[in-house]
Amino acid sequence: MKLIMESWRGFLTEEVETEEQAAQWLAKNIAPLIQQADAGNFTEPLAQLVKRLNTPDGASDAVRTLLGRGSVDGDQSDEAVRVQMGVEIPAPSLVPTQGVIDLFKSVGYNGSNARSLQSVIDGVSGAPPILAAGDGGTYYIIDGHHRWSGATVFNTNCKIPANVIVMDPGKALLVSQLAIAAYKGGGQPLPSASAKQGRSIIGSNAMNPEQVNKLLLANIGKVMDKNAGGAFMNPKVIAVIGNTGYGQGTGGAPVKGFQGYPPKQDPEQVQELTTPGGKLGKRKERLVVGACAQISSNCGALASKYDGSEGPRPPRDIMPQFDPDKGGPKFKQVAKNFSGGNINFKPKFNRWA
Repeated sequence: MKLIMESWRGFLTEEVETEEQAAQWLAKNIAPLIQQADAGNFTEPLAQLVKRLNTPDGASDAVRTLLGRGSVDGDQSDEAVRVQMGVEIPAPSLVPTQGVIDLFKSVGYNGSNARSLQSVIDGVSGAPPILAAGDGGTYYIIDGHHRWSGATVFNTNCKIPANVIVMDPGKALLVSQLAIAAYKGGGQPLPSASAKQGRSIIGSNAMNPEQVNKLLLANIGKVMDKNAGGAFMNPKVIAVIGNTGYGQGTGGAPVKGFQGYPPKQDPEQVQELTTPGGKLGKRKERLVVGACAQISSNCGALASKYDGSEGPRPPRDIMPQFDPDKGGPKFKQVAKNFSGGNINFKPKFNRWA
């Protein structure tokens, strides 16, 4: 009896080791979640999928290998998903799927890089493509929320470069995590990122425009994004604001004295804005105040549109990360796995299960 019980305990704790065991594990633990998920229901299925893929069984060599072998069931075409690369989507046609979008991660780059800000004001974001899912009309963001919001908070109608997974957005979120898990291989947790809850510009706890404006003005001249090459509202950015009339009520016309203003000729360091007519000087201060008011108004529009009434959205730490800096692949590294049917997300997972 002792030997029988020891053998039974060993069986209960046995890790997934073979392809057949991996197929059975996927059929039991992953397939039902994929089936449940759709555009109106993805938060809990995604949370459960990430949790299960980060278990010893879910991170086993057998499971991670089988996830990348969609052809072993004898029908590679059943999991082929069409992918569109390098399209442009108007910002209002994109829907965020994560529940928190950070203000500083949204304004930090374009508010600190003159060339990038100019592109956004002109109507097309210069950021790398986001990843979205859908099939025309409305698209849901899978990865790249802050690239979307980073343009939208400055220009609500800006066009956003995107790669598109043509499938139900809820399922695309889960299948994207499977693609990343297969890429990472055995023994590796799924990559994760975070966003600060208290600085969100969407959701039920989003800041209002007054709070946004106060925070922006308190951070003039400070570095929000170390990759932007300058501080928030630095002289070159102020020059773009003046030359485009951004937030100045000029209808896009340059502010007097800023027509063709060459940013490189202004070596002045922007310092923290403290009082009216303070360290910036009155003329530049008016430009900065007007621009920040416009950004705050745009953030308010996003907060009203995505106010949390659509139901709970996933936290950022369980969202797919197609970013080498976060530990994931670039999407273009795995795009052919989608279109080629290599991501094993439908039963049968092999010839037997």
